Amino acid sequence: MKRIICYLILVISIISVSALNAGCCSVFEGISNDNNTGAGGAANSGGTEEATQERMENIPPMAILDVYQQNSGSDYFAVGNPVYLSAANSSDANGDILNFQWQIGDTIISNSERTSYIFGSIGEYEIILTVDDGISTAKVSKQIYLIELSENILIKRAYEITAGIEYTITNEGPADIKDITCLFETPQTYRPFQIIKSVESGQGRIDDIFTDDYNLITRFDLGNLPAGESVRAYINCDAVLYEYEYAPISDGEYSYDPEDSDLSLYTISEYYIDSNSQQIKSAAESVAGQETDPTEIAKRLYDFVIDKMVYDEEKLVQGISGYSYASEILRNGKGVCTDYSILYTALCRAAGIPAKFVQGLPVFSILSEGGGELPYGHAWVEIKLPGYGWIPVDITAEGGFMAYNYYLNMETYKGSGVFYKSLPIERENYYPAGFYYFWEGDIEPDVRREEIYRVSGLNPEDLSVISENEFLDEIESVLSEYNAALIHINQAHSEDWIFNDGQEIVIEETLLARLIELSQQLKNVVYSENNAADRGNLISISEEIILHKQEQIHCMKTSDYDCYQNEYNIFIDSLERLFYYYNNMVENFKRKY
Repeated sequence: MKRIICYLILVISIISVSALNAGCCSVFEGISNDNNTGAGGAANSGGTEEATQERMENIPPMAILDVYQQNSGSDYFAVGNPVYLSAANSSDANGDILNFQWQIGDTIISNSERTSYIFGSIGEYEIILTVDDGISTAKVSKQIYLIELSENILIKRAYEITAGIEYTITNEGPADIKDITCLFETPQTYRPFQIIKSVESGQGRIDDIFTDDYNLITRFDLGNLPAGESVRAYINCDAVLYEYEYAPISDGEYSYDPEDSDLSLYTISEYYIDSNSQQIKSAAESVAGQETDPTEIAKRLYDFVIDKMVYDEEKLVQGISGYSYASEILRNGKGVCTDYSILYTALCRAAGIPAKFVQGLPVFSILSEGGGELPYGHAWVEIKLPGYGWIPVDITAEGGFMAYNYYLNMETYKGSGVFYKSLPIERENYYPAGFYYFWEGDIEPDVRREEIYRVSGLNPEDLSVISENEFLDEIESVLSEYNAALIHINQAHSEDWIFNDGQEIVIEETLLARLIELSQQLKNVVYSENNAADRGNLISISEEIILHKQEQIHCMKTSDYDCYQNEYNIFIDSLERLFYYYNNMVENFKRKY
């Protein structure tokens, strides 16, 4: 299996461009100046000059309420996933600082400009936004409906884990560094792929910030750091991740809704994802051919990237940072997970398939390759397909398009905002992850940054792919002993042995004793719940083998040749069924994983 991990880049070259705004529905309310002109009438001239001047100086704010949820419409949203609420488009003509208050019905839930809320049950809810500038207020509300959305993604197994991200900064000097800010990409619930039950953060945490495209960023203020010292920031989260597979869907669902805003938002060219370049467009057109089904086109593009790209182990080992344009990656034909993902995102967009670049924790790799921790994160892609909505595609894994998913990737950020300073904080722009600081003097301090990604609470052996693989390995070991026993018995018999000869009967009884031992070994093989049925069937066949060998020996002792021959044939058939059943298990495993 190809390595599915890569180096997470915290600092890259600066590109100053405004962030992409996620599609959402808006409701707005403005409170105008008290000096209104009535219909068909003259302006009211009453009131003192001072009052008129005050009214002219304070124009009440404009409240604009935006509601968004991935894979949902303008009024209907899914239970269990975050519904994002934004007042970022609210404004004040006087330029006053605005204060915000969010309510769900009568309950106040937040005083932030952007927030999220997870509704636990279906029904109709009223969202209320109140905006004030310190003098006047504006209020706006929206009714939304929470429903259970049908899924074409089949959950096969759930795992509870604790995942941790830790950043450490060390000041090698000579000068002190000051006012250190640390930013973390923080995972959120995204059913049916991941549920974040709780998040714990280290000392120095200030607040949580939502980006324009509703990624969650945790901010730390780490203060000052003298030369020769280190400081760290971390987040830990308890989560549930899933193994899953995709249900087939009917032919009638293989088309996009032409009104879907994601078709315009996520099929355009942007930061490193140069889907409008001639190389990318030509490649996408050539691969797609005359095909019109988006799922089939996405599969062909997946296979194209797998065939075209070679994993760059040297880049991973040396920790070479930086991003490349998709067209450059296509020409080079090699890279790590960021390169694979940028290229696949660009190709999908060029083919009219909405696609996003995604970063997060490679839980499977952390457990199976890192022993619980690794010094790098991972990148993959989300694409939107008719009938399925947005789904993750780990292009670097080369495990097959929309194959059974056992990687347990935990998403922390999605979108092109990782490529540039996309996060405004107090009139400064930042990358969504990394350290920021100041220093005094002409000599820039030598600063070292480290990152660690950890997973605990789950043993690698508990993963289906690992437990099933180990189960198959143990079965193979036992079956090899069946082969060895048969070879030994064949060699023990004389060349022209007689079926009812006493010495030959002893040899067959020796084989019978060995078959009983091997059947017991099958019973002792460690197995998971997923393998219980296969284990039971294998044991049942092994017991049939023993039964027919016993009958065969009985026929030998009674000198009944026809009986002997019949039982021998059934014995051989049973052996063949045992090996055939195992081979079929192996083929199913390959198709599944």
